[in-house]
Amino acid sequence: MPTNATNRREQLRRQQEAAAKQRRTTRIVGVIAGVLALVLIGVFAAVLVTSQQNKPDATPAMAQIVPPNANADKNGLVVAQGAAGSPTVTLYLDYQCPNCRIFEMNFGQMLDQEAQAGTWTLVNKTMTFMDSNLNNTASTRAALAASCAATVGHYADYGLEIYNNQAAQEVRGSVGFTDELLRVTIPTKLGFTPDQLTQFQACYDGRATKDFVAAVDKGAYTDGVTGTPTLRVNGKDVDLSKISSAAQLKSLILASA
Repeated sequence: MPTNATNRREQLRRQQEAAAKQRRTTRIVGVIAGVLALVLIGVFAAVLVTSQQNKPDATPAMAQIVPPNANADKNGLVVAQGAAGSPTVTLYLDYQCPNCRIFEMNFGQMLDQEAQAGTWTLVNKTMTFMDSNLNNTASTRAALAASCAATVGHYADYGLEIYNNQAAQEVRGSVGFTDELLRVTIPTKLGFTPDQLTQFQACYDGRATKDFVAAVDKGAYTDGVTGTPTLRVNGKDVDLSKISSAAQLKSLILASA
């Protein structure tokens, strides 16, 4: 007959063997679960990448176009053509630039009216450096929208409305001009016809003037412009710091011609 001590040792041995077996089973299950998890992650990632690659763009890019009122060098937009022999006034701007808005509110109407009257040719060159300053894309999108508006004959009035909707305060990381504002609100306010709206929105959604906008911005840097607003008459800078009225600016432009 086995003693009580022998029975206890045998019982302890069996318990230890059972515990060891349970630990091995737990480790095996854990390894299998980990492998399955990695396999599932890999499959999910592959499916996601494939679906993204096969997913069509929401707004496929259109063939690139140049607005009809682009200047001969295709690095600016002509607001109005002056009479033969009249000077060329070039305005460098960024639609998110607060000082550009102030300049437009004070002098824009005079510049436009004199250009319409033939006093000078007015050319706008839109830059987009404020995108970097404010960490958004609003300057580029506004430039795209304005150039698309030019394709339906609404360049000057559209640009003014962009300024009218400029944020009262610069906030880094803010969206700036929303797509809804640029593609719906402003065209509706300006009374785009249904055909004009369709053409404009197709141009904007398809980024049809993207290359032109980039060329204008690059050209401005090539011209040596590092800040906006900058005004030049036949390529010569006009000192805007001393201008206090539209009449004074007109006189200075004509004297610089």
